[in-house]
Amino acid sequence: MLSTKNFLILVILGSFFFVIIKFYSFYTEYSGMQYADWLINYQGGLVRRGLIGEVLFKFHKIFLIDLDLLIFIFVVLLYSIFTYYLLRSLKYIKSSYENLLIILSPGFFLYPVMNSQVVGRKEIFFISLFSSLIFLEKKIHQKLLLPIFIISIVILSLSHSGFVFYVPYFLVLYFLIKSNRELIFNLLDFFIFIFVMVCLIFFIQFFNGTQLHIEKICESVSEFASKNCGQDDQISFLDNTIKNYFFEKFLDFKLLKNYLLIYTISIFFVFFFISLKLLDATYTSKFYLFKKFNPFFVICTLFIFTLPVYILTLDWGRYIYISYSITFFLYIYCLKNKILNFNYLNFFNRVKFNKISLIIFVFFYSFFWTFPFYGAKNFKLVFEKPIKSILKKIN
Repeated sequence: MLSTKNFLILVILGSFFFVIIKFYSFYTEYSGMQYADWLINYQGGLVRRGLIGEVLFKFHKIFLIDLDLLIFIFVVLLYSIFTYYLLRSLKYIKSSYENLLIILSPGFFLYPVMNSQVVGRKEIFFISLFSSLIFLEKKIHQKLLLPIFIISIVILSLSHSGFVFYVPYFLVLYFLIKSNRELIFNLLDFFIFIFVMVCLIFFIQFFNGTQLHIEKICESVSEFASKNCGQDDQISFLDNTIKNYFFEKFLDFKLLKNYLLIYTISIFFVFFFISLKLLDATYTSKFYLFKKFNPFFVICTLFIFTLPVYILTLDWGRYIYISYSITFFLYIYCLKNKILNFNYLNFFNRVKFNKISLIIFVFFYSFFWTFPFYGAKNFKLVFEKPIKSILKKIN
């Protein structure tokens, strides 16, 4: 019989090959959403979301490697890092149905498989870097810990402006690492994080982008972009202001109502099993400053700090995916370092499913449905299209 661990390895590797093949198709067609975002650079001057594109552009110029190939290799590398640390995470998750459903949450690594338009977007840069910090932090000298965290935050925020609102996740991880090493977390550390976050927000707002930036970027990457560069692609959104994003959403009451209904339900189900696990946990005595807080309260507070991205953007599904992914790796850090005590009030023991019912439950929870990454009008049934095509052929 296939063990739970082997089953998860197969699913994780299957999802890895799927996203690589899918991004290859985006790379070959120079897609405006998944590929073009990596082309944004500083060739027309400083502009938000351009840092990683500028780095790739410089590599292209120095080493004379085609920019499109560099982007493809870089994205494959990011997915490889994410997959590697996801597989390493299995070592710390004890075999139980709750842990199985934590890793198979529809808002985690399965999400890009169920919503292929998410594949290759810049959140994979965020998730792979964050997971790397989780597993490599013991190799970082304590004097380099703060600089590395700050540099990571700056690189991510200047590569995608929405990431700046996830700085509190880095702050909590930084605090946990220092506490685990029995180092003092002082107010100066806290103020440095806040100061950097505020500076980045002002920088992003001031260097938003103009039509001239768009034209210069497209001119610099003309060999490696579609003929419609700067038109209805990620580059074209650079001259959108906060007002544009805000009024686009809040003047459409029907859209807002659908979003609030569908994504609130999605958040509930995506975080349901990890929330159960954390509600049933307490921090060990070593983490005395956290002792007064339930771990579930901590992840709720972190999620609240990300609410500005939901006010300013329309692709809420992507940000739920990011929030769950980095929450999962924070959970793994806690397991890896024995930071949490669990009371083991198992959900499945209370409900008392039989084995067949459990398999059916896992299938419907993890593989049958998903939520749109953008433009939510209803939930998406994963097998809806194949079933419709089969019925069409029968009829």
